[in-house]
Amino acid sequence: MKPILTAHQIREADQYTIANEPISSIDLMERASKVFVAAFLKIYPVQNVQRLLIFAGVGNNGGDALAIARLISEKGADVKVFLMGDTSKGKDNFKINFKRLKGLCDIRILRSVSDIPYVHGNDLIVDGIFGSGLSREVVGIYKEVIEKINDFDCDKISIDISSGLSTDATDLPKVAIESDLTITFQIPKWPFLQPSFSKWVGELVVVDIGLSSSFIDSMEASYYLNERSDFKRISRPVFSHKGSAGRVLLVAGSKGKMGAAVLASRAVLRSGAGLLFVHVPSCGLQILQGSIPEAMVLEEEHDEVVSEIEIPENINAVAVGPGIGKNPTTRKALLKLFKAVNKPLIIDADAINFIAAHDELLNAVPEGSVLTPHPGEFERLVGEWTSEKDKLEKLKNICVRFKIHLVLKGAFSAICNSQGEIVFNSTGNPGMATGGSGDVLTGVISGIMAQGYSPEDSLKLGVYIHGLAGDLAKNKLGRTGLIASDIVDFLPEAFKSLEKR
Repeated sequence: MKPILTAHQIREADQYTIANEPISSIDLMERASKVFVAAFLKIYPVQNVQRLLIFAGVGNNGGDALAIARLISEKGADVKVFLMGDTSKGKDNFKINFKRLKGLCDIRILRSVSDIPYVHGNDLIVDGIFGSGLSREVVGIYKEVIEKINDFDCDKISIDISSGLSTDATDLPKVAIESDLTITFQIPKWPFLQPSFSKWVGELVVVDIGLSSSFIDSMEASYYLNERSDFKRISRPVFSHKGSAGRVLLVAGSKGKMGAAVLASRAVLRSGAGLLFVHVPSCGLQILQGSIPEAMVLEEEHDEVVSEIEIPENINAVAVGPGIGKNPTTRKALLKLFKAVNKPLIIDADAINFIAAHDELLNAVPEGSVLTPHPGEFERLVGEWTSEKDKLEKLKNICVRFKIHLVLKGAFSAICNSQGEIVFNSTGNPGMATGGSGDVLTGVISGIMAQGYSPEDSLKLGVYIHGLAGDLAKNKLGRTGLIASDIVDFLPEAFKSLEKR
């Protein structure tokens, strides 16, 4: 796992790399700028760039901006640079790159917003005014220029972090570049992982600039980001059979919501479980038998909702919630299930809404259980929050208090264990914001847990695999048309990527 660093820790990592690689500060800046440009040109090929307007301060982020201007100018792009601040008082690396850039492109000193030319929709703006060390409110001409830039209807790309946004931000900025793309160095900053900061981040690309990974990994942090190397190679013993590969009970569906049961069931089976029992109201029998031939359907007497849950013998994992609805009869069945099952559960969707509304259900949740709420369901569980930090504190508190594991779903889903440790997930994309995606996640976690993984490990691996399958689906199909069934279809390829030695 990679620690999410503060602004001070980022400076420490820079200095450690400079001293111990060793590499000069200006050469590290040049390396970072080259990596930035390589990532930038993959998204905006130089032949498609009509005009590139680069706004630079006189600090180190401005030094990056000038190096980037030079490198892109050398590719043949029409680059114009607008400098803000007293160049005579600029950082040393800024001054070096200022000299290197002279004569290669148009450079102007920006003294007022009236100096900014008209910007066309197919122009690009690169923001290099302030960097990761900003800790003050933006005022004066800087505020005016940022507001003017935000008014332009063109793509805006920030170098490392949007100008006006603080690496250590707890409150939303009053003014900052509203970026369409942020190409950040080495590791995401904390605000990048929080939904309320998204308008100042846009799309996020992380580029490796060669800071010491051993030094970064040794640093302590409040939050971490998972990565592929955190997960062991997945394998199945030679003499496995369907009974030893894990048995799942899935309680799902109600009249009009049997699709949730189908999606979760398919995901269980695509995640490696050997046997799947699906408990559904009788209206779901033919639907499940016809769409999931591999599943064993446990039909109950009630035609429309879950009312009495049967627990087969030797079940390894129990999941409940997808599509079960809000009928009071189902709430009573849930309470009986929670008291009857002496092992952790996977709890999702309407089952979480029941828990949020009835304390006796919340208190009956077995220790070690896994909850998978989206933000609305989470708010019903813990109440409103005043900031992203407050939200994460509430996440820690409920996990520690009830000894549960919980994922707050969304971009960079926040995973918290029963000790209150939070890890953000690195896979997934906006195309996964579609009905049924959460049902698929429930199935994935259940299928993994049935195979002997601990609840915490099942949650972490399940969220990672679910996002990875979504990324594979996006790469093949695009974001706009992606649906939950596509995520299921790409689960085998996602798991296969972790089977390789």
